[in-house]
Amino acid sequence: MEDHRMDKNQNESNTNNDTAGNDRKKRRWRLNLFDVAFILCVIVIAVVIVVSSGALGGSSLLSSGSQETVVYTIELQSMVGDGMKYIKAGDALVDRVEKRPIGTVVSVKLEQSKASMKDETGERHLVDVPGRTTAIVTVTADATVTESSISVGGFIVRVGTWLSVNGPLYAGTGFVVDIERDDLA
Repeated sequence: MEDHRMDKNQNESNTNNDTAGNDRKKRRWRLNLFDVAFILCVIVIAVVIVVSSGALGGSSLLSSGSQETVVYTIELQSMVGDGMKYIKAGDALVDRVEKRPIGTVVSVKLEQSKASMKDETGERHLVDVPGRTTAIVTVTADATVTESSISVGGFIVRVGTWLSVNGPLYAGTGFVVDIERDDLA
């Protein structure tokens, strides 16, 4: 009789386990508001990426400007050592941070670096900085020009913009000090 009770208890526990398993199997995924919002966000992001990249054959939204040749001047400040003697016309310059081409050197002029110092009366004077040279580098590049910006390889060129460049055998940092454009000549 005890064996019979044991079998009956085992059968009941097996039946309970099967019912729980069937509930899990019957449970299906239902679309809810969160799922709909997530799917719509993914679709919108995909459309924005496709349209902005110009993948549909149209022009990219990011480069909707005219292509022009731009000549700009960089003042590479306080170059140490002999680095400045390696700068030559024809060198390809690359943005050191983004690793993008930003133009070709047209000419270079070397000057003694200067600093603003106060004298004993409090007046400011420009004085030479020993052992430092400033390179005035003229660069030409094909640029995308819009009403509000000039972009060379994704780098926005504006007077006063700080940049860090790599050349074939040198590197330097400085500012854009002048811009010449075809349409302003």
